Parts: sequence; structure tokens; C-alpha cells
Amino acid sequence: MTANATPTAAPAPLGPHPGDEPRGNPAARGLAVLTSLLLLALTGVALRDLWCHYYRNEAPSDSWLGQTWDYLGSFVTDVAQVTLGIVLIIVGLVLVFYTFKPRPHGYVRVNSPVSLWTRPVDVARKATNTVRNDLGGEQVRSKAGRNRLKVEVGDDGTGAALQERVTRSLNNEFKSLATPPAVSVKLLPNATATNTAANAATNTAANPAPAPVAPEVQR
Repeated sequence: MTANATPTAAPAPLGPHPGDEPRGNPAARGLAVLTSLLLLALTGVALRDLWCHYYRNEAPSDSWLGQTWDYLGSFVTDVAQVTLGIVLIIVGLVLVFYTFKPRPHGYVRVNSPVSLWTRPVDVARKATNTVRNDLGGEQVRSKAGRNRLKVEVGDDGTGAALQERVTRSLNNEFKSLATPPAVSVKLLPNATATNTAANAATNTAANPAPAPVAPEVQR
């Protein structure tokens, strides 16, 4: 008899291939830094108490930590103490939640044989630059997420035709992303026309037309 062959796993693909998504900083990072600072401060206090105990013959009850424990042990249980305990329990549960909270997603993958990722803020900058280069105009604002792209552009008088051109240009620009964002275009009032009308109204208010002069009546 021959033994059954043990199935082997498929070999890993050779050559470049997309890697894992880069992730943002974990939510527990700031809490870990703060906790480390508090523990370092507590370590300093403990070292001070040990030094005073061995070199100054200070009694343990007179040390900073000893006085702190005596002070905490002198409290009488009442409603305020129970409330404080409940608050501390809630804070502890929040800290546990942040400890296990996954790292946030903040990148979008680009279709490429290598690992290439971009940030939503870079997508927004690219969208603004694309609209300015393809359609002209300086009144362009963009805001992007991982799945959506919102663009505000000044209306040049063509209305819906401008929206269609901007949407088509951006869809063509970001089709190389693994998940192209949904493009939303909003038209803004033309700043030049608005400023011209405002200046005209200001000049009219500053320099009113002269009142008509009544003709003289000869007697």
C-alpha cells in the first residue's frame, strides 16, 4: 500500500503583487502614550519614596504613596463614592473598547500590479487640478471620501452641460482606481458676474444720477 499524498498549499505568486492596505493610527495610540506618561510619573514617585526610606529613614506611612493610600482609605462609602466608582467603571470599559477598536481605513487602492494606494485628500486635490486644467476657471472646490467625490465649480452659463462635462472628465480621470468614487457636481454662481453686479450697484449708490432740472417758466 502507498500512503495518501498530503495536499500541499498553492505556491505564492511570483513577481510584484498588491500588498495590504496601509491603515491609520489606532485609536488606542494616544491613550497608550498618556498611560505611559502617567506610569513614568508614578515610577518617579516610587523611586523618591524608596530613596527617602533607605537614606533618610522615612517611615512608609510618611511617604507620598503611603499618605495617598491612607487618604483614599479614609473615605466613607456614600452616594458620591458609589457614583465615582460607576464613572470609573465606565471609563475602564471605554478604554477597553478603544483598545480593540480596529485601525481606520484611509486609503484607496490604485489598479496596479504593485502595491499602490492613495488618500482621499489626494483624490480631491487631483479633482480640483483636473477641472481647472480641462475646463478652466479658478472657482473650484473638491471634497473626497473613500467612496464619494463632491466638486463645486463656478457656473460658466452652460448649466447642465457644464455638470455633464465635469462629471465625464472626473470619471475618466479616476477610472484607474480599484473603486472609483461616485462623482457629484454642484454649480456655484459665477463669481465674476456676481462681483460685476455688486460693483455696479455700489457705483450707483455712491454716484446717484442727477435729478432732472425743471424748465424755467417765462412770464
